[in-house]
Amino acid sequence: MPLRFPVRRFVQSTEKTQAPATQFGSLQWVLARPLYRFHVIDLVQVPAKNRAQALKLELAQWTPFVQSDYYVGWHGHQALVWGWDAAKLNAAMASMGLKRSKVQVLPETLLQPPVQSGLSLVRCLEGFEGQLWRAGQLSHSRWWPQVPSSDEWLMFQRDAGLPPSEQQAQPAAPRVHPLASGPWLKASHGSDTSALQTERLAFAMAAMLLLVPTLWFGMGWYQLQIKVDQLSAEKLQLQSQATPIAQARSQALDHQARILALRSLVPYPEQLVLMAKVTQVLPQDKSFLKDWDFQGRQLKFTVSSVAEVSATNIIGLLQQAGPFRDVKALPGRDPKSVTFQMDIKDTVGSPA
Repeated sequence: MPLRFPVRRFVQSTEKTQAPATQFGSLQWVLARPLYRFHVIDLVQVPAKNRAQALKLELAQWTPFVQSDYYVGWHGHQALVWGWDAAKLNAAMASMGLKRSKVQVLPETLLQPPVQSGLSLVRCLEGFEGQLWRAGQLSHSRWWPQVPSSDEWLMFQRDAGLPPSEQQAQPAAPRVHPLASGPWLKASHGSDTSALQTERLAFAMAAMLLLVPTLWFGMGWYQLQIKVDQLSAEKLQLQSQATPIAQARSQALDHQARILALRSLVPYPEQLVLMAKVTQVLPQDKSFLKDWDFQGRQLKFTVSSVAEVSATNIIGLLQQAGPFRDVKALPGRDPKSVTFQMDIKDTVGSPA
C-alpha cells in the first residue's frame, strides 16, 4: 500500500473559505468550480521544443480575469488550463495567514474522478459542472448553479461540437464523488518564475555540496539576474497595457450576466413572436385567428376558415414550430372554427 502524507486542505467557495481541522500536512487550496475558467490550447502545429514558449504567448491572450493565475497540465500536444482571479485568491490566503508560494492551488475539477470518454454531469461543491471527455482528456467544461435544463444541456453539447447523433436530450443523473487526495493531471512548471526558482534551488544545492563557488559561476548568475530583471520590467509594462482591455472584458461579462438575469424575469417569447409562429402554420385558405388568450405560460386561440379546419394537421405543425408543447384542440360544434390550447416553453438559458 503506497505511503500517503497528510494534507491540510483549505476549500474556497464564493462566500467563504473552509479551514481544515488538522494542523499538520502539506498545504492544499481547493477552488470551488464558480471561481475558475477552463480552456484547452491545442499546439499540435508547434514543434515540441517550442511549445512551452508558445503556451506563454497563448496565456497572455487568454486572460479570464484582470490578474490571472493558472494551473496547466499537458495531454499530448494539448495544454489543459484552469485560470482564476489571482488577486482574490491571494487576499483569501492572506486572511488565513498563508503565503501563496507555500500552498498548492487545485481547481475542484482536478480532484474529481476522470472519465475515459463521453458526457458527464458532476455535482460540485457549488452547483453542477457539465463535462465532455475524449480519449481520457477533458475537452469541454461548463458550470451551472442548478441542474441544467434540457435546452441548456443541448446548448453545451452544440458548443462542444458534438454531432446530433451523439447528443443527449436530457442530462444524466449527476455524479457525486468525494474529492481525491491529489490531482489526476500533473501540473507543468513551465513559467519563468517556476524555472527561475528551480534554477536557484539547483545552484544553491550545488554550492552547498561542492563548497567551491567560482568566479565563472558568480558572473553567470549575475548576468542571468540582469536578464530576469529586464524580462520582469517588460512583463510589468505589458500587464499595464493589457489591464484596460482585461477590465473592459470583465465588465462585458458582468453586463452579459445581468442581461441574462433580467431576461430570466420574462422567460417566455413575446406575443408577436408567438403570433408569427402560429400564422406560419395556418392553411393558405383564408384561415385567420379569431380569438387570442395568453395567460402565464398557457396560450389559447381560435382558428376560423371558410372550409373545415384540419385540427390534426395544425397540431402537428405547431408541435414542430418551436416554443409550443402539449398542443390540443378543444371540443367544439363548428368544424370551421377550432380552438387550440398549449403550453409555451421557457427559452431563457444560463452562462458558462
